Order: sequence, then structure tokens, then C-alpha cells
Amino acid sequence: MPRLLAFALSLLLALPLSVQAEETPKTGNFKPVIAVLYFDNNTGKPALDVLRKGFADMMVTDLSTVQQLQVVEREKLQKLLDELKMQQSSYFDPKTIQRLGQGMGAQFAVTGSLLAVDPTLRIDVRLVEIATSKVLLAEKVTGRKNQLFDLQQQLVSRFVKALLPKIEQLPKPRSRAPDVDTLLNYSQGIDLADQGKLQEASVQLASVVSKAPMFVLARERHEQILARLKKSQERRTETLSDVSELLNQQAERFLQEKNLASLNAEEGSTYLAWRLIRMQYLARQLRKHLAPNHPRVMLPGHEPQAVELMTRWNEQARAFVQESTTYFQRFSQQTGEFRTLPSTTLQFPREDEERVRQAKYGPLNFDDDVHLTVAKALLQGRYEEGQDEDFQAGPSLSDLDPSVEQEGFRLLEKAVEEAATLPPRLRELRTYRAIDLHGEVLMRKGRTEEAIARWQRFLDLFPAASQFNSVSEKIKTALGVGSNSHANAGATFSQSLEECDKSGILAGYSQELYRRLMTRGYKAARELFVELDTRCGESKELRPYLRSLLTSSALSAAQARDCATFHELMTTRFLALNGSTSDTAGYLKNYVPHCQKAEPATP
Repeated sequence: MPRLLAFALSLLLALPLSVQAEETPKTGNFKPVIAVLYFDNNTGKPALDVLRKGFADMMVTDLSTVQQLQVVEREKLQKLLDELKMQQSSYFDPKTIQRLGQGMGAQFAVTGSLLAVDPTLRIDVRLVEIATSKVLLAEKVTGRKNQLFDLQQQLVSRFVKALLPKIEQLPKPRSRAPDVDTLLNYSQGIDLADQGKLQEASVQLASVVSKAPMFVLARERHEQILARLKKSQERRTETLSDVSELLNQQAERFLQEKNLASLNAEEGSTYLAWRLIRMQYLARQLRKHLAPNHPRVMLPGHEPQAVELMTRWNEQARAFVQESTTYFQRFSQQTGEFRTLPSTTLQFPREDEERVRQAKYGPLNFDDDVHLTVAKALLQGRYEEGQDEDFQAGPSLSDLDPSVEQEGFRLLEKAVEEAATLPPRLRELRTYRAIDLHGEVLMRKGRTEEAIARWQRFLDLFPAASQFNSVSEKIKTALGVGSNSHANAGATFSQSLEECDKSGILAGYSQELYRRLMTRGYKAARELFVELDTRCGESKELRPYLRSLLTSSALSAAQARDCATFHELMTTRFLALNGSTSDTAGYLKNYVPHCQKAEPATP
């Protein structure tokens, strides 16, 4: 392989002496245009077919370091092969060489074949004048496969120096492929990229770079693929946003122009589908105002927009609950002991189905437990945004408005009432979902006794239920005597804080921090630590752990984009607790780099 590069390079540099090259109009310099074709795999091992892409890419990279040459990019060759559907052609064939060379605007082609790679690398190489199909060089080269880089570096430098004795600086090979095995792994990566599998290609090349950090070409290609992935994601996001916006506008018009009471079953199904689109659209808009990572609390300064979107969503949800009830009453059919719909799949006009798929909305099915779905959003901040994707926003609308809390609880009671009309097994399941959610919400709000009473109601109603043991365990956990000590600590944290109980505080702090963030917002991170520090900061038992607890609060605030609280805590109390500025710098760099302060401008 090294001699291949050296021989090709030496003849290419000498070409202007024997053949007429094209003149560059602006400079008057002669630069032969070179195309490096894929090598044929004659090893008898089909698994090595992909290796020829790596050889070509390496040659293009190293030949391109010589300013006296113009080398065609490998990607241009691949594009031409795709267009001509010539992936399995023999590139040793003169007609193929001529067709490809002319297609890329090249005057000369470097081509060859792999005869063996293990343990000795053997390659046939040819340098061809495309216009005449004249072979200017035919040579067989051999070398040890594990010394690829060293031999390449020596030979390229030697030939360039011999042919250009006046050159001021010898070109240095840039590819730096250490051995054939690494090049094979690299080739598999760029082949994946050629197939459009950018994510898989990125993983493959990342592995190559990790194992061969000096392989510069692999590192460069990996960075290029990461950039392509980013652009691709940006394009997808823009397209998704555009289609989503269009569908939302269609939904608004349809819902304004139609009246469910006057529609037939198919039209009514479409009506409900458009209502769901409106709700999922608003959920997506809401997500833009939440922290990008867990926990998804409202961003500082975004509270008004988030609350407005939650309120608008609730307006749509109220209509959806009523419309779903009306639709079921009109179009359900009696089946045995209870009524069912002929189909639960909501219908869209064919012309809109593709847009819905592109926007990744769905599943668009009739919600037979709509009261519970809406209650989850109002009481827990759980929203669906399409294709089984949901998220939890904090604080929920009920955390901010007591009247909404009562609305959510009424929906849960309605769900229990409707469950009473269902067959026994389904009744038990629906009742469990509603009562369990009610208990979880009450615990979330710190109303332990009410939560226990709610769960006990289920046990009283269904003493033989399959969920009996799990509900009993929740009651025990709320009392602090469950089987999971960590869960117990979270449930009884307020008592531990009041008593400055070190074990209870340490075990339950993270759970209490999350609970407060999701019910009070990003400010809860600072408030919890200040409350702990004020109440228990002088406790000899707890003091050695205060710095760690402070760090948890500071990082949680930073993840919620409350960088001001992070810096306040880490530059005051953290240092007083024997923390260091280097520790703070480390947290900023490794965990919350978005909170790093900009360096002051140099005068």
C-alpha cells in the first residue's frame, strides 16, 4: 500500500513532462486532474469489498496534500457510481475507467486491485491516461499490513523530494492509517455513510477513532458525519415544525366550521382527530418553554408563556371530554352487557394522512378513558405530543391554580363513576387507575393522610384485586414502613427535616428535591437547601454532608437553566463549606457548561 501511493504520486508529479494537462485560466499553472477509483477486490473474500473505499479515501487525502495536483473527491466518485449503477463494476476495465474519468472531468485515473491483505498486503496498481486508455504505470506492490503508516510516510516523502528537489516543505501524509485492519473498520464506516445511515456510521467511526486516535482521516470523517447529522436533524426539525403548524391551522378551521352534533360517524371521527391534533400541537409548543433535560420544569422567564399554553390546552381538553362523550353516545353499539364503538381508530381524509405521519402525530384513537388522560395533564403535568411520546411538565396547572386541582379531581371521580358500568375485570382496572392517580397526586402535594385514605378506598372496594398488594405497599411507604427504605425516606422527608435526622435527610433529599421542583418550579432548588441549611446547618452529624446536598441543589437549578442560583450557591455557601473554585469549574465544564460565564472582553 505505501508503494502504491508513492508510485502514483511520483508519476503524477511527472505527468506534465509527458502529457498535455489543462491550464488553469486564472493562474496559468498546469494542474493535472486525478481521479482515484475503487480498487477491485480479487482476494476471494467478499467481506473485503468495502476495503476499497478506504483505500481510495486515503489516497485522495494524501495526494491532495500536493499543491501541484487537483484530486477528485471520493464522494464525487461515489455519487457518479450511484447514478450509473456501477457499484459492482471492475474498475480495472479500460471502458469503465474512461466512463468514470470523463464523468468526473478527470484526465488521469489511479486504479488497482487487492490481491491479498493478510499477512502480506499485495496490490496491483495502474495509472491510466483517460483520453487514450494508455497505461502509464503498471506495478505490483507488497508490504506488511501492520506498518502501513510508517512505510507510507517514508516513501511519499522520499519520492516527492526526489521529484521536486526545490520544494521548500515536504507534504506530510494526512490519512495516518495505522494498519489494514483499522482501515477495514474505517471503510465500513464510510460505506454506512454512503448508504445514508449516518447514525450507524457515526458510531462505527467513533469506535475507530477511539481505538486509533492518531488516525487523522477517521477523525475528520467522523467530525464531518456529526456535522451532517446535526444539519439533518435541523432540517427534520424545521420540516416537522412546518407540517405541524400547517396541521394545527387545518385543525382550527375544521373545528370552527363543523359541529359534531350534525356529523355522521366518519366525519365525527375526523372531528375528534383534529381535536387531538390541536391538543398535541399545544403540548409541543409547551415543551419549548421547559428545561431541555430532566426534570422538565418551566424555564426562568418562560412561566407566562407556559401557563398560557397549559390554559389553552385545558380549554381544548374540556371540549375533547364533552365531544368524546357525545360521540360515544351517538355511535356506540350494544354488545352484550355494554356498548362499544365499531372502530376506535379516528379517521383522516387521505390527503391529510401523509402530513399527519410526517408530523409524527398519533396514535389517533378514540380515548375510552379520556377523563383520566386529561386529569393526568392537569394534576401531574403529563402531556402527549404524538406517537406514544409524552413528557411531564412542572409545575402542573393544578399546582398553580387551586380551581384546576378541583377540576382534575372531579375528572377522576367521573372516571370511577363510569368504571362502575363496565364488566367486573375492566371496572376493577379502570377504578384502580383513577384512584391510584388520585393518591399519587395527593402525595405529590404533601397531603399524605388524604392519599392513604384514597388508596384505602380502593382496597375496600376490591379486596380481591390483583393490585391489592401494590396498593397496600404504597400505603405502608406513605407511613414510612414500606419494604423500600429509599422510598420510605422520600415519603417521610418532611418529618426527617423537622427532626434534622441525618439518615432520613440523606436518603430522601433527592426525592424531595424532585418533588418540589415539579410542584414549585426551578426556584425550589435553592429554597430546599436554604430551608435545610437554616434548620439543620449547625447539626454536627449533618454538617459534613451539607456541601454534597448544596451541590445537588445547585446542579438541579443549573439544569433548569437557573444559572444565577448555581453561581450564588457555589460562590458563597459552597466555599464556606470548604468547597473550592476548581470544583465549581469542574461542575461547570462537565455538567452544566451552559452556565459558564463569558470571559470579559480584552480592552
